[in-house]
Amino acid sequence: MYDGIFIRKAAYFIGIALAVYILFRYMLPLVVPFIFSAIISMWLYPLVDKITRKVRIPYKLTVVITVLLFSLLLLAGVSGIGVAIFNQLRRLVSNMPFIQSEFDTCVRQICRGCDDWFGVGGGKAYSMYLLGVDYLGENWNEKILPFVTDKAWSVCRGAVSVFIIFLFFLVGTWLIMEEYTSLKKDIKDSDVYGRIQPLICAVKETLGGYLRTQGIIICVVAVICSVGLFILKNPYAILIGIVIAVLDALPILGSGSVLIPWVFVCIFQGKFSYAAVIGVTYLLCLCAREILEPRLMGRSVGLRPIYMIVSFYAGIQLFGIIGVILGPVAMVIIKAAYEMLCGSSE
Repeated sequence: MYDGIFIRKAAYFIGIALAVYILFRYMLPLVVPFIFSAIISMWLYPLVDKITRKVRIPYKLTVVITVLLFSLLLLAGVSGIGVAIFNQLRRLVSNMPFIQSEFDTCVRQICRGCDDWFGVGGGKAYSMYLLGVDYLGENWNEKILPFVTDKAWSVCRGAVSVFIIFLFFLVGTWLIMEEYTSLKKDIKDSDVYGRIQPLICAVKETLGGYLRTQGIIICVVAVICSVGLFILKNPYAILIGIVIAVLDALPILGSGSVLIPWVFVCIFQGKFSYAAVIGVTYLLCLCAREILEPRLMGRSVGLRPIYMIVSFYAGIQLFGIIGVILGPVAMVIIKAAYEMLCGSSE
């Protein structure tokens, strides 16, 4: 009896996991902009409905104005951040000779400290570093440069694809908003919705809690890191702050993967005040995550940390870098569907 129950539950899990994989691999790319359109429409509809009732203007006109204003605000925000990042990248490239000189000085100091620590002389550590640099230089033209060139072309193509997706997203939002009540009624009256409504509610609660929490924490950590680096007058504060905030969302890396080594490098260089500010910045990032995560997420997600790490790894292996997002989302859907099927079969 117990063997039969175990086999049935294992079959449920494998079947759900396979279905989610097929859905994400082949169906999701076809409907991504319209999924975001539906989400934004659900957020904007109460506002549009309230404006229509109070101002007494046609609903469709309100939809057009609201979608246009939302698009302009979104473009302004993205463009502002994009311009700031681009300017900092341009400054980074133009200052590369100075950065290389400073980096070499820093490496010499660290290597000198390693020589003293291990009791060796004659610049052994720095010589080993130079051997590694020479090896990278030999492989740059053969392997690394073609790889970078290929990826740069892929980024350009991706930018065009993102622009096209954005246009479909705007049109989809506009059309869904125009017929929001009719579409909502058609969906709720369908037989399919009645069967999967518990799954939709579970995924909405769990996934919504996870994405909302991570989004807020990423923004808070980015602000903390950027402010800390602005205090140090770092010319790349926004760029580095965003990178650290994204890394902070990954369970294995975290903000400490950048900030902790940075502190030790500053200590090696004798920049103790610089190291203190970076150390305080790391502690603030750590406290922000530890305080905000349980308060914002609560019990809505219900995934243990080991499951999240497995979902990150599996997502990256199956879907590439985008798997960092798709992995946890797939895990949430699989968990909700599995619990629903097992509960209905008992």
